Amino acid sequence: MGISVKEMLDAEFFKEYKILAGKDGLNNQIQGVAILDSEDGFHWSREKEFVISSGYIFMKNSNLFEEYINSKYFKGTACFGIKVGRFLKEIPENIIEQFNKHKIPLIDIPYKDSWMDIMNALNVTVMNKNINQFNIKEINSNKSLDLSYQVRKINKILNAVEYEMNFSAMLYDLSNNKAYYSSNKFKEVSKDLNIEDFWKPSFDYSKEILCKDIKMSRYRFYDSKYEAPFSWITVPITIDNKIKAYFVVIEATGLIDYFDQFSLRIGFLLIQELYEQIFVKQIMEDSQFKKFIENILNDNLKDKDSIINIANDLNISINDKFYTIVMNQSNEKVILSGLRETLKNCTRNAFGFEDYKMSVIEDNNCLLLIKENSGFSEKQNIKLLKEKLSNLKKRLELDIGNLELSFGISDIPDFIYETKKSYQRAEKAISIGKLLYPKEEFCSYSNLGAFAWMDIKDDEVNIMLRDISFLLEDEKYKEYIHTLKVYLECKMNFSLTAKNLYVHINTVRKRIEDITYLLKIDLEDPMNRLKLEILLKLFY
Repeated sequence: MGISVKEMLDAEFFKEYKILAGKDGLNNQIQGVAILDSEDGFHWSREKEFVISSGYIFMKNSNLFEEYINSKYFKGTACFGIKVGRFLKEIPENIIEQFNKHKIPLIDIPYKDSWMDIMNALNVTVMNKNINQFNIKEINSNKSLDLSYQVRKINKILNAVEYEMNFSAMLYDLSNNKAYYSSNKFKEVSKDLNIEDFWKPSFDYSKEILCKDIKMSRYRFYDSKYEAPFSWITVPITIDNKIKAYFVVIEATGLIDYFDQFSLRIGFLLIQELYEQIFVKQIMEDSQFKKFIENILNDNLKDKDSIINIANDLNISINDKFYTIVMNQSNEKVILSGLRETLKNCTRNAFGFEDYKMSVIEDNNCLLLIKENSGFSEKQNIKLLKEKLSNLKKRLELDIGNLELSFGISDIPDFIYETKKSYQRAEKAISIGKLLYPKEEFCSYSNLGAFAWMDIKDDEVNIMLRDISFLLEDEKYKEYIHTLKVYLECKMNFSLTAKNLYVHINTVRKRIEDITYLLKIDLEDPMNRLKLEILLKLFY
């Protein structure tokens, strides 16, 4: 977008520059500088240029000035500067009238200023304007992990880019597959393109490298529905040699000018800096959070006030409640702790910029704290939570593969200082839930019912199972097992059992008699009944 003539003249360097004509054009935009010191030089000038001249060519050819201002090249000029007194002692009145008529400022350039000084001063003025617009000084690394702050900062940078350049912009974050726009104009102009087309076009295109160091490229394609080639500029945001996002400025059928590149580069640098700050802070806070969780789970940190103080230091809300999830991976050939970056990216992809914390507890155990949404009901929270966990599971299986994942959910949200209790619930949801509900992807603590009070270990289950395993494994006893289960559910009522099984009551009596003989068990003993009910619940 450049800078207006007035903004240029207000800069300290240009204080001695005098306006001779065309004051109504002070809002004209300058997008470049051209030197006019050859008789045919104006044929190569472009619109919105600050044209400067010593006046020598006009002294040599007295008709050239009038020829220039009557040409098509003059009409789009932002302003015209000349060193009055060097070769032309004064500007003819008819020339001044033309500058006033076309609203093009005519400026007297001081004799002492070189062309290089003028161009440098103009560049510096434009850069200072852009810096002020982007408000660089407000970037605060201490806030960089405040996700709402991060989103606001991204939006502010994108808005500033569009304001300065008059071209809309987008940032696409790969870790959560989310796009941020400077305005709806971007989506309107690019409605025929897919998101990935901006860095990996799915059609024929040309590519121009604008800056090799930062991999800034202009993509362009031709389509009959556009009056000119359609183009955009893409710059990858790279951290630790990995692309984290793409910064895109859409030109459509126009092209950014020389000064627009300042805005584009400043926007890129600010976004790059923001991502670098986030990367460093995340490494530090991930480590601190891991230590925090380990100390809680190992009883090195039990005092409520101490937990609250450290949580505050880690920017974890002490007034909100969290759902605690334990994710277990049981394939010994895969070690999740060695895939932290992938794990982190998949989690962010599933949960976006929402409030969550994650820590790898053991090689294949992860703990997730998910903030409860107070605006949702308990049922809505759990439904949304399971949807996001399902997305996480799919993403992990896609990116890593050969995983055997199980999830335990402590679906009773609690404060951060109750993390150990919530963790134990989530672990129990996995250990018992996978026995009770082997087909369930996500086991919730509340679904365990009375089994949540029991500590059922695998080796103890095998001992209990020893007495009835032959019935469970032999197909010929299938009817016996089913009859026993229904009989116990019907509180040992023969009549009700027969009704539910659609058989004669004597059939039920005979089967129960056979079962007690085979198992050598007394069903009148409540402990024996409880043992059978548990085993049938777990394995039938």
